[in-house]
Amino acid sequence: MKNIQLPSTTANLVTAANSILKKYGIAPFHDTLAELDEVLERHNRIVFILFDGAGTKIIEKACKTNSILRTRPHIKITSIFPPTTVAATNAFLSGLYPSENGWLGWTQYFSDLGRAFNVFQNVDSWTKEHVPGNVMRDRYPINNIFQIIAEKRMDINVQQVMPYFVPGGAKNLGQFYRHIRRSLKTPGANLVYAYWIEPDSTLHKEGTDSWKIRRIMRQINRKLKNLEKKEPDTLFVVLADHGLTNVNFLNIIEHPDFFDTLIRPFTLEGRAANFYVKPEQKNKFEQLFHKYYGKYFRLFNKSEVIHEQLFGPTPMSDKARVFLGDYVAVAIDDYAFYYSLNNEPKKMKAHHAGMLEAEMSINLTLINDKK
Repeated sequence: MKNIQLPSTTANLVTAANSILKKYGIAPFHDTLAELDEVLERHNRIVFILFDGAGTKIIEKACKTNSILRTRPHIKITSIFPPTTVAATNAFLSGLYPSENGWLGWTQYFSDLGRAFNVFQNVDSWTKEHVPGNVMRDRYPINNIFQIIAEKRMDINVQQVMPYFVPGGAKNLGQFYRHIRRSLKTPGANLVYAYWIEPDSTLHKEGTDSWKIRRIMRQINRKLKNLEKKEPDTLFVVLADHGLTNVNFLNIIEHPDFFDTLIRPFTLEGRAANFYVKPEQKNKFEQLFHKYYGKYFRLFNKSEVIHEQLFGPTPMSDKARVFLGDYVAVAIDDYAFYYSLNNEPKKMKAHHAGMLEAEMSINLTLINDKK
């Protein structure tokens, strides 16, 4: 039996984000994280560095016992559901749960367009066509807490450091750290949010046991150690959006009787799969789902998703509800769905978005927190 971890309602990415708002005298949207509140009060130069995919279990597996990410104090929190980059980073950046902001997963179906888009890329999930602009960002823009602070607190130097896919973003890890240091050149109060795509990008390709992950995490640790020495008056809060687990993939066309109950392929995530089912086939869908996949996934119908507040401990907003199908299947083992008419094998080795501890557990590592 795998270790399942439900998202915390009091110590998670959203409560951490609301602590940042509180720190700068802005009314938070939700409860804050008390442990983080105390830490932030001691500092006026603060950098939040989010390493995509660097959950607690990845740190424990890939980092040496004397590394900075294992020896510095940390606050244990969880991601939100689903623990995946689209939902988790936007929950942190907005201070709102997916149930509120509508950013639920990698692929979301727009019924008025009859298309499912990979929302970060604005790519049609089924045809792979790239569409100009971004339909999700245009309809449901994120009100970034760092931008809110910048607008309301002109006395704070607020900066964001991003990777290469943002104009002017860092092209490699070394440049990423140089951008962080450059953002701290202004004397006085500073607040910086920095996001990096590793180790998630390599974890997907290589799996959690790869030597390449250990190498990446060693590089990250060395750079953090350097920041600790060169910026001793700055608090660095290092976190992740989620962790990953090694997975086996299941093509939803492998059982034609099951696939025939569906209106369209699933959306959201392979480990948090949102199914649209033919109205007259719902009983058959449930029976076949439990027959083929019941050991690996927990199935929620739409009413249960809403009632049990699966996407956050808040009522589901219209902007989130519009993306729900009839059922959501949540991974409780090392399996993920995918869709391929040609039955091509999925090359990805590790994934996230389920409810295993390896996906959900996160550390807020505190560097230079001198009491």
